[in-house]
Amino acid sequence: MTRTLDKRTNTDTDAVVRWMDAGAARSDPEPTLLPGIQPAKRRLHAAWRENAQSRIVELDVEIDCLIDQLGDPVSAAQRRRLAEAKSRLRAADSVVQSRPGLRNAWTGVDVARALAHINAVEVTLTRLSPPNTVTAKLPDIITHAALLLKPHDARLDDLRRYAAKPDLTDDDRGHIAQDMRAIYAACADEHVRTRSFRNLLFGATFVLTLFAIGIGLLGWCAPNWFVLCASNHPTAASCPTGGSAPSGGDVFLVELIGLFSAGLMGSVAIRRMRGSSTPYAVPMASLLVKLPTGALTALAGLLLVRAGVLGPDVAVAGTAQLVAYALIFGGSQQAFTRLIDIQTQNVLDSIPTPNRDAAKPPNTAVRPDQEGP
Repeated sequence: MTRTLDKRTNTDTDAVVRWMDAGAARSDPEPTLLPGIQPAKRRLHAAWRENAQSRIVELDVEIDCLIDQLGDPVSAAQRRRLAEAKSRLRAADSVVQSRPGLRNAWTGVDVARALAHINAVEVTLTRLSPPNTVTAKLPDIITHAALLLKPHDARLDDLRRYAAKPDLTDDDRGHIAQDMRAIYAACADEHVRTRSFRNLLFGATFVLTLFAIGIGLLGWCAPNWFVLCASNHPTAASCPTGGSAPSGGDVFLVELIGLFSAGLMGSVAIRRMRGSSTPYAVPMASLLVKLPTGALTALAGLLLVRAGVLGPDVAVAGTAQLVAYALIFGGSQQAFTRLIDIQTQNVLDSIPTPNRDAAKPPNTAVRPDQEGP
């Protein structure tokens, strides 16, 4: 499939170059535009794909307008850059309209490939656009750079200096394009960091879930391995399931109660967590890891209760008290996953978004040692 896409991209590039070579010799007064990319006629599979496809169509129109502004005397270098930009947009459009797969979602290759092509076209347009167009784009470029670069970064200072100039030269536009490439590279690094953190959370959730299921199956097959019933009262209802002797459902019931309690605590943690415009679902991953953690902390807490760690009076608690303890210990997972919540918000804050305040100090992220009780 990759070979087919690359072959199609090269074919589109050659066709565009041949068209422009032929179009340079035309003498008709009406400008002839390159073949345009049409918006998708169906709904795409994700919001980021819709946004990317909209930007692709917009950039394709900008290229056509730029060709009209350049006129017939188009140099070979400009012709090559425009042809490459067209082929990159077609490659990006093919990615966003493709059917997503689990492997691509895990590796993030679709997002990375589409953004890389779009950003490269943005750089090309900055190199070739008229000075007034580049000047109009500079405020957005500076805002984007301020979210990624340090306050006194040399590239950020260069962009601000170019924004203050009344007229931009060809060399100025080349330097701005080079700075934009560095900005997009920094943004791509933040996306990789966010995606890696998301995969780490999903991996931890998967492993903890398998661990909880494995312990539950072990308790089902060998109920006596887990001391969840009071040994001093063999005739009283002291087991989690309400019986007086260990049963196969004790461990599963305790884990289910812990899962329920963790879900309640997770809903409370949502109020301190902001959403994200990234396609990686990092907040959801940080909430999912709480569920198997709550199941395991509930089981571990009841084992400590029955072992007499919290005192002999607590060790002989009945079924009702055990359920209450399971809820408490299941909710106590927040003490372990609280640091994950803080790191999740820090990772999300590192991703630049258009509506975020660019003047925000760079080190305002909450550290674990600064978090209040």
